[in-house]
Amino acid sequence: MNIQEHPAKTPRAVMDEIPHDVQLSLDSWGRTISQARSENIPGILRDAAKELFPLVRHLNAKMPRPTLHQSVGDALYLMGANAGIEADEIQKLIGEGKAAQRDTQLPAGDHSAARRVANIRPPLTISEWRERELAEPDFLMGNWLTTTSRVLLTAATGLGKTNFGIALGMRVAAGDGFLHWNGRRAARVLYIDGEMSNRLLRERVVDEAERFGKEPATFFALSHEDIPSFRPLNTPEGQAWLIAFIKYLGGVDLVIFDNIMCLTVGDMKDPEAWQKTLPLALALTAGAVGQIWIHHTGHDETRSYGDKSREWQTDTVAHLDEAKRPDTDVSFSMSFKKARERKPTTRFDFQDVRIALVDDRWEHEVSETRRPTPISPQTTKALEALTNVVASGQVVSLQGGRRAVKTADWKAECVLLGLIDTEANAHSARTLFAKFRRELVAANRIACEGEFSWLRR
Repeated sequence: MNIQEHPAKTPRAVMDEIPHDVQLSLDSWGRTISQARSENIPGILRDAAKELFPLVRHLNAKMPRPTLHQSVGDALYLMGANAGIEADEIQKLIGEGKAAQRDTQLPAGDHSAARRVANIRPPLTISEWRERELAEPDFLMGNWLTTTSRVLLTAATGLGKTNFGIALGMRVAAGDGFLHWNGRRAARVLYIDGEMSNRLLRERVVDEAERFGKEPATFFALSHEDIPSFRPLNTPEGQAWLIAFIKYLGGVDLVIFDNIMCLTVGDMKDPEAWQKTLPLALALTAGAVGQIWIHHTGHDETRSYGDKSREWQTDTVAHLDEAKRPDTDVSFSMSFKKARERKPTTRFDFQDVRIALVDDRWEHEVSETRRPTPISPQTTKALEALTNVVASGQVVSLQGGRRAVKTADWKAECVLLGLIDTEANAHSARTLFAKFRRELVAANRIACEGEFSWLRR
């Protein structure tokens, strides 16, 4: 059975009504399934179903939500689709989970199911959070866009958001910088257009490639017109199709959706239309796929059209305002209305910026110039250690002429200089080295990609 042929389901639940216990469980299972794609995935999904549906029964007994079962089922369906499980097998597993729910009675006040689903004792104390090892953010552009970012980009019609989105996507794909943001690494980018004809999309893509002077092979532009019977992305059919299409491409790091009104269905003033999109957004985040959702404004061009619920589960909200210039039709200012990644050390990337496309060239003007970001004395020593390794000749030439060194060699130099002690406490050494690297990247002193690190000049 093809994944696009599964029985139609209508997710009537409003996703933000799912209790926090269940959301944590779904996130945990999404990460587990994502990490175990090459292992016994059906067994893992079956365990997820059998744990989650009894938890739903317990929560329904406390506070009835008739649509909660459907929301959990839709989330499990997307997890399975993302893991490559056929639709009929997913339906069977979800059925087993519902059967397990009917056979299970949880005592009132028992939260052990949520703990079992998470499969860990959650960190609670300050010391536990300090010592917790978490994956470093995988930045794609500057300090604001990562493989787990959910970004809402809003602008009035005709302002240039499509040109901007395509230009940004190509630079991310090539690993190049754009405007005042530093490029991080080459990435795989899928740009989905739901508004223009494929003829116009071809024109925009080719024009930008000529402006850029490059044609990154990992930038994919998709027109909705080229997909027969394209289904809205806030329906189970549309979401399952997109997950399958991303797998067909071999995976991506970033998806740019242009735009919400054209790629989804329903009244944009009704929060339910967007809430039905959240299972897809959460599934992509669990699979380490960054997202930029482009959206229109209404009569009030200072804010996005519809209610504010779209912003609740996004990390970043960027807004474009008109900034007329006599020498171009594409000119606007960009401001970050919401920015969870913003810190004192990265605020330069989140400042207001005026952007224009003039004579086939992107221009920008920031409100402040970049100043060197101070780093701690100990981190300065770590920077010197990296410089030593580069000077020793242990370098590898990467794309773009970067003189990089293996991060393991840099770490060994830190041990030699007494900055970290891997023998006395390996965990503390890893945590301290990660702190050095994070601070130096944020200060724009170094860049890292995979097992390599290099100095920025």
